[in-house]
Amino acid sequence: MALTFTSEVGDNSDLIAHVAEMYLKPKWKIADVTYGKGVFWRNIDKSKYNLSASDILTVPPFLDFRKLPYKDGEFDCVVLDPPYVHNPGKLIVNANYKNAETTKGMYHNDIIQLYVEGMKEAFRILRIGGLLWVKCKDEVESSFQRWSHIEIYAHAIGLGFFAEDLFILTQKVKPIVQHKKQCHARKNHSYLWVFKKPDARELTASLRVGRSMVRKSDCSLPQGTTTLRQTPSEPGERRC
Repeated sequence: MALTFTSEVGDNSDLIAHVAEMYLKPKWKIADVTYGKGVFWRNIDKSKYNLSASDILTVPPFLDFRKLPYKDGEFDCVVLDPPYVHNPGKLIVNANYKNAETTKGMYHNDIIQLYVEGMKEAFRILRIGGLLWVKCKDEVESSFQRWSHIEIYAHAIGLGFFAEDLFILTQKVKPIVQHKKQCHARKNHSYLWVFKKPDARELTASLRVGRSMVRKSDCSLPQGTTTLRQTPSEPGERRC
């Protein structure tokens, strides 16, 4: 049997095909709520599954993944891949991802809130034991690193999910560089979280791990220290 590894070099369709081999079962009912052009499923025989595709831009009746018409506990798997670029403006790759049409004027915290609301709705429509696949990518906002995959993990655990797996996708080709000045390493990888809507035993274990992590970390700031301001840059501020 071919092994499935946590790191994949390729594109989304390559990654999803390998994850599907490990985690999907024939006849499962799957909701891809950010279907787009169906890129995720290009290397998969969709006839093996009961796939419900929806998207706010590309698939009539243009459903919002934050408010879906599905019943509670209806699905075995939900796939969530929201736009993850904050305030995209005139992105070179916008024709592929339609970020300007969906996240215009949004900043990083707004993007994370999109994820939270989408994961909350996914939790509702998943059965106990069902899986949520969440695609995400870290970013830089106003010269500050924003570790989206860590924030999304924390929110998912807070919503009651159990972290089952984490995959890393590295691009085959060099990423397009839009800004001339570089302040951080250019990100050429993204993440796919596999979360599970746990049963009582798994939920208890997840909460125990979460409490242990909090106890072992010192979340207090030294006296006189303030948190970084996560707002758009003002004139004269360093920006990348």
